[in-house]
Amino acid sequence: MSDDEIGGTPPANDGDPVPAGWRAAPAATYGLEHPVLCPACRQEITEIYVVRLYRTRVHFVSSLPRSGRLLVCPRCRAVVPGELGAVF
Repeated sequence: MSDDEIGGTPPANDGDPVPAGWRAAPAATYGLEHPVLCPACRQEITEIYVVRLYRTRVHFVSSLPRSGRLLVCPRCRAVVPGELGAVF
C-alpha cells in the first residue's frame, strides 16, 4: 500500500536524520533531579523535553481532551513514560 492510499505523504528528508521540527529548541525543557537512563536509547539523560500534543481534527463528538503533553528524550527523541503535574 502506498502512502497516498493511506492518506499521507512521506516527510521530506534531505539526508538529515533530525526532522525539521526538531532543529529548533523545544518549547519546554525540564532538568531532572538525578540522571536517568532513557528506556529507548539507554543513554543517561539529565533533562527532558516536553512537547505539546493537540487535537487537530476529529470526525465525531469526542470526550477526549483537546490537548496534552508528551515527555521526550532529548537524545533520541523517543517518548518517555512519566508524569508532569502541578506543584502547589
